[in-house]
Amino acid sequence: MRPIRIAALGGSLRSGSVSTAALRYCAARAHRAGAEVTALVGPELALPPYDPETRTPSAAERRLLAALSAADGVLLSSPTYHGGMSGLLKNALDHTEGLATNGYLDGRSVGCVSVAWNEVAGASALTSLRASAQALRGWAVPMGVVVRADTEFTPDDMCTDPRTARRLDIVTDQVLEFAGMRRGGRDTAVEVVTAIGAAL
Repeated sequence: MRPIRIAALGGSLRSGSVSTAALRYCAARAHRAGAEVTALVGPELALPPYDPETRTPSAAERRLLAALSAADGVLLSSPTYHGGMSGLLKNALDHTEGLATNGYLDGRSVGCVSVAWNEVAGASALTSLRASAQALRGWAVPMGVVVRADTEFTPDDMCTDPRTARRLDIVTDQVLEFAGMRRGGRDTAVEVVTAIGAAL
């Protein structure tokens, strides 16, 4: 049976972005558990503004839709801008209208991460991420994470704050576990959980 596939979308164009670092941390954990991870971050999500009248998708839009269509689970990470997700990520999610005939993200587990200086604003952005995931028929996993904007990550995709790392571990593991249950029932989910434990 093929590995679980995860699409990881990061909504920041900023160099040294904490939201991108948090996404890479989650992606690395998923990879260690045996998942195939396709990460689209920053410039890779710099799509033209969504226009429902456009009939010819750009190459970047085709890559996005292909990654989401093939995925069993999705990770979303965004900086908080004025209490919501970044426009970059919201526009990318608007482009998923191209998956309408296939049910958008129907049946896929979705893990959401926001980054903010202010916990209230971060919680609002996290709520908008989860609401968009559910509107696209995805299954937002129970754990959602607000990461403080001053959290440090190492060049090898590790988090220096144990509490934040633990929360990112949980949201990643839930995406993998739910994706495993969708793919192959309980036996596959047990295999995924076992792989996660072996990766620790």
